[in-house]
Amino acid sequence: MGIVPRLQEGDLAAPPRPIIRARLTSRDVDRLLRQPGAESRIETMAKLVTEMEEGSLTETEKRLALDILRAFAADAETEVRAAVAWQIHNSPILTSDLAERLVRDVAQVAVPILKYVDGLPEALLLEVVAERDAQKQLAIAGRRSVSAAVSAALVETGNVLTVVHLLRNRGAAVKETTLERAAERFGQFRLVADSVAARPEITLAMVERMIALVSEDVRQQLIQDHQIEPSLAKRLAEGGREAATLRLLQPLLLSPDDAEMVARHLFRQGRLTPQVLFRALCAGDLELFVAGMAARANIASQAASILAWDDGVLGLHCLLDAAAVPPALTGPFRTAQQVALDSDYVSGHCPREKFQALVVETLFDRYADTAEREVDELLMQISDQPGLDIGAELMPQRV
Repeated sequence: MGIVPRLQEGDLAAPPRPIIRARLTSRDVDRLLRQPGAESRIETMAKLVTEMEEGSLTETEKRLALDILRAFAADAETEVRAAVAWQIHNSPILTSDLAERLVRDVAQVAVPILKYVDGLPEALLLEVVAERDAQKQLAIAGRRSVSAAVSAALVETGNVLTVVHLLRNRGAAVKETTLERAAERFGQFRLVADSVAARPEITLAMVERMIALVSEDVRQQLIQDHQIEPSLAKRLAEGGREAATLRLLQPLLLSPDDAEMVARHLFRQGRLTPQVLFRALCAGDLELFVAGMAARANIASQAASILAWDDGVLGLHCLLDAAAVPPALTGPFRTAQQVALDSDYVSGHCPREKFQALVVETLFDRYADTAEREVDELLMQISDQPGLDIGAELMPQRV
């Protein structure tokens, strides 16, 4: 593998770290034996890297030093392994086996290698993308060069932040089919629509599709670049807005009685998860949301409704707590509830499609760059998962 380290001076993504240029001495070894903590190991590793980079070691010493470096890369402490990755991500001593070991580690360790090291095999990158780790995918999307196959995999499995990062990366090869898939998954989000529209690979057919979704300034640029008649552009935009719905937030259209029946059934089957209830809330299926919260909290639906639509903080907080919703998800639930209240959707004065668009835009504006894995997965539930099939849910599951 042709590993090519790349120096990234002043890159904000790289946390401050000491690049120690002092030479390794016997005192360092003694200190490591006396104080075998993470800090001692990191300083020793950094000095070892300096020795290796200076090229003054014999072949035997190089082999021994590389073995020691591999041991640091397999250290039990994540902090030490991450320090190894940052220390050698732009170093000529980085070998293919070390690079592969580090990219298969946790995101904290893998990110500097995934983002900055040229020459990583496409097959390895595809394997990492398939892990669906949001931080790793974001790092890959920002590489200086991204192949068409890797771009397609990122668009297929990545979250909205990763897809936007990829589309804005001019070093990424993006086929027309990949652009179409990005628009299919996330085109309802303005930041994705604008990023798709700015790609050089966009075709006239896609331009006509995207006109209804992009911001006004991008729309005018598309009209100018592709010489679209203003009257046609206006018709396309109006028709697209009328037809635009969140495909993946299909409404269930349940009556209150049906909602309680479905909620009880799902609860008995152990399938009434916070993710299902969050999807129901964001899709505008408020009856199912309330009935589901009531079932999980073991309270009456009327009581759950009072708590759910309390405009203060305590009501929903108490309901989420009683329903055993993880604390990390309180923020997204609260955001969606506030949009439902502020838009008058709860009182029936806001169209469902408008509410769906508002709630999803608000959630992604607020949480798209979250470091909380649970929140990231929750957002993926509403942005790229099939709708809840009531017929299938009511069928007994095979074990």
